[in-house]
Amino acid sequence: MRKPELLGRMSKWSVHLSGYDIRYDPRTAIKSQTLADFVPDFSPAILNLADEEILTLKGNKEAEVWKMHIDGASNQRGAGLGLILCLPQGDLIAQAVRCEFKVTNNKTEYEALILGIQLALELGVRNLQIFSDSLLIANHVNNEFIARDSNMIAYLKVVKELKQKFKDCRIK
Repeated sequence: MRKPELLGRMSKWSVHLSGYDIRYDPRTAIKSQTLADFVPDFSPAILNLADEEILTLKGNKEAEVWKMHIDGASNQRGAGLGLILCLPQGDLIAQAVRCEFKVTNNKTEYEALILGIQLALELGVRNLQIFSDSLLIANHVNNEFIARDSNMIAYLKVVKELKQKFKDCRIK
C-alpha cells in the first residue's frame, strides 16, 4: 500500500462499503492437527460404504445409457479440456484438464473425447452417448467426413479403437 493511487482507491471502496456493515476476518492457516484429526474419520466402515456405493454405480450397465458432454478450447495462453459424465441415476462427474502442450482447437476436442471415453471405460460403462460442439469431430467419428490431416487421422484411429470396447457408443 505504498502507492498513493492504490491507497486512494482503497479509501474510496472503504467509504463506499462502510454503509453495509461488513466485517473482515483474516483467514487462518490450516493446522497440522486438523489434518491429523481428519484422517482417522476415514474408518473402515466409511470405506466399506464407499465400496458399496461404487458397486451400486456399477449395477446393470448393460441396459443403462450414460451421457457425456465434452469440450476443448485453445488460445495463446494455453489449452484446456472439459467433460461432464452424466450417470443414469442423474449424478454428474466433471473433469477439467489444462494441456501443457501447444494444440489446436480440433486437437483439444479430440483430447477431450479420448479422455472422456477412457474415463467411461474405467467406470465400466457399456452404453455411451457423447455430445460435442465440434461438428468436425462428430462427423469424423461418424464416418461422414474424411480426416485428411495426419494428426486428425491418428486421433481418429485412437477414438475408433476405444469406441469398439463399448456395446454402444454414439457421438452427436
